[in-house]
Formats: sequence, structure tokens, C-alpha cells
Amino acid sequence: MTGVPGDPTPGTIAILIARYGRHWLISEAVGGGYYAVRRHSLSEEVLDKRKLSNVMCAGTLGEMARRLAAERERENRPLG
Repeated sequence: MTGVPGDPTPGTIAILIARYGRHWLISEAVGGGYYAVRRHSLSEEVLDKRKLSNVMCAGTLGEMARRLAAERERENRPLG
């Protein structure tokens, strides 16, 4: 996200929002760090089956980028 294709390290929160903002509301936390909330919550059944989250917190943009990328991967993985 720093300009190199495939780079998961965000340069700014705007870059992170550009990549994931369609499905997540991403913001700086008041006490430091960042949080992301799904724009449309998933049911408990879906969350449990795919090991997903409706809310995430991270201390750095890089950590948030990694968590969101992993979440996207789990969302797209076929069940079975």
C-alpha cells in the first residue's frame, strides 16, 4: 500500500480506507491505534463458521492492514 503492488504496509489511513473502506469503517482510535467496524454486520453463525469479526482493533496501520487482509482471505475461502 506504499505504492508497490502487493505491499500490505499502508502509508496512510487514506490508503487503508481506499482498499477496505467499501466493507469497513476504519478510523483512528481516541486512545491511539486504529479500529475497523463492518459496514454491514454478519450473523453470529457466519462469524463462527468462517472465524470472522464485525470489529477489529490494532495498534498500528500495518497491523490493521494485516488483519483486514487476513479477514478478506477467510471471507473468500470456500467452506468445506
